[in-house]
Amino acid sequence: MGQSITDDMFRFVDCVRQLEDHDAIANELFKTVRSFGFSSFGISGLPQPGESLEPYFLLSGWQSEWFDRYVGNDYVHLDPVIAHTTRTDTPFTWDEACSARKLGTKARRIMEEATEFGMRQGFTVPIYSLNGLSAVVTFGGERIEMSPRERGALHMIAIYAHSQIKRLLTRRDDETDQASPFSLRERECVLWCAAGKTNWEIGRITGLAEKTVEAYLRNASAKVGAINRAQLVAESLRQRRIS
Repeated sequence: MGQSITDDMFRFVDCVRQLEDHDAIANELFKTVRSFGFSSFGISGLPQPGESLEPYFLLSGWQSEWFDRYVGNDYVHLDPVIAHTTRTDTPFTWDEACSARKLGTKARRIMEEATEFGMRQGFTVPIYSLNGLSAVVTFGGERIEMSPRERGALHMIAIYAHSQIKRLLTRRDDETDQASPFSLRERECVLWCAAGKTNWEIGRITGLAEKTVEAYLRNASAKVGAINRAQLVAESLRQRRIS
């Protein structure tokens, strides 16, 4: 991941944590994902079978005509990207989702229609909470080529964007975020985790045993409600436990 991509990721985090307006967050997200080659995004919860997607949609960066068509035709229940989201906890490209299984006629048609709105390819991030799959963040564009490190940066951006918009929409009180603060060692380990270090590397840097590092990161994850390393770093930044 080039330095500019790293800068874009942390600039987004620093900027969005100050925002209290949905449109302002959308503008910042547009600005950031363009550096990855994307032109649209959507952040949404996932409806149950037979339910409409509209009340679950948290933030739309889609063209209004596509949003109306997608929601009005209940494409969410036929979309191969959404279907793949329910089978993985790992971010993926739309090409990866479509090649994972044979697509039916309706699923192919949805992907073809999306190209009319500049969404030929995309990248999707499943968002998990302690209760399981809770939302999806998806990005679309014409031609997308990303390195593994760029995928990691966009994964972080997606988690952070969802967390911030969810906080605004539910009006949660952030004062509860600091009810159980990190210990000095937990904070140190999370900071090295944010720098991309493995547990073994963190242990060598800090002088801790690898299993001790794992325990500190597990405790920190429980305090911020995270279930993986990317979510731990994103939530720790959002809650201002690290900077």
